[in-house]
Amino acid sequence: MQKLSIVIRNHVLILSILPLILNYLITPVIVISVISLPRFLEDPAYYIYMYGFILWPIYHVTLVGMALSFFRMEKESIRGILGPVRDRPWFTIFMITVLLGLSILLFQIIEPRVIDLVYGPGAWEKTLIGFRSLPPVITIYSLAITPLTAGVCEELVWRGYLQTRFERLLHGRIWAAITLQAILFGLWHGISIITPFSMIIGLTCGYAYAKTKRLIPIMISHWLGDIIGLITIYAI
Repeated sequence: MQKLSIVIRNHVLILSILPLILNYLITPVIVISVISLPRFLEDPAYYIYMYGFILWPIYHVTLVGMALSFFRMEKESIRGILGPVRDRPWFTIFMITVLLGLSILLFQIIEPRVIDLVYGPGAWEKTLIGFRSLPPVITIYSLAITPLTAGVCEELVWRGYLQTRFERLLHGRIWAAITLQAILFGLWHGISIITPFSMIIGLTCGYAYAKTKRLIPIMISHWLGDIIGLITIYAI
């Protein structure tokens, strides 16, 4: 039992730190190696998103592959982590609707106003111009691939793995586990105005998972929320 706790602790440490290393260190290094440092410094956010939309799905698959490997090593069934799939379909629809509504409220209604409030009038419009100037192939890829890998993989890593393991390591202190994974989830999205909003989503999804033990509806709402968010940015 003690040996298993040590194994879980090591696994949790890896999946807590590795995403931050990938986003804060590896991504800029890759982007700079492709386009040069002077060009990157002209507009870091633009180039991070341009290449990030390609890199993030790779990170997602890598991280979820590690999480699945850790589950096997810990003799944990992934089916048990995902929870019920076919029973109570109306409750599943209700969960998806509520979580999706919160995502739209936070990222499509509140966040633009906060950005304009913090950075000045027109800041959100400037952000939209940057996104809409991305190459068409990146736009299409970001709509087709990135939300899907984010919805499935991020929920498995942060809610399915990290939250359940934090809860075990913290001897059942569920709110501490929810809060820890939400903080890490927010930081995974970078240190910016989006960080607290990501943390709020992490808290909400973590609480929903803790109460229902159903990960599939959370994955679907996450996927749809990202698609709607990107469509709003690109087209509306």
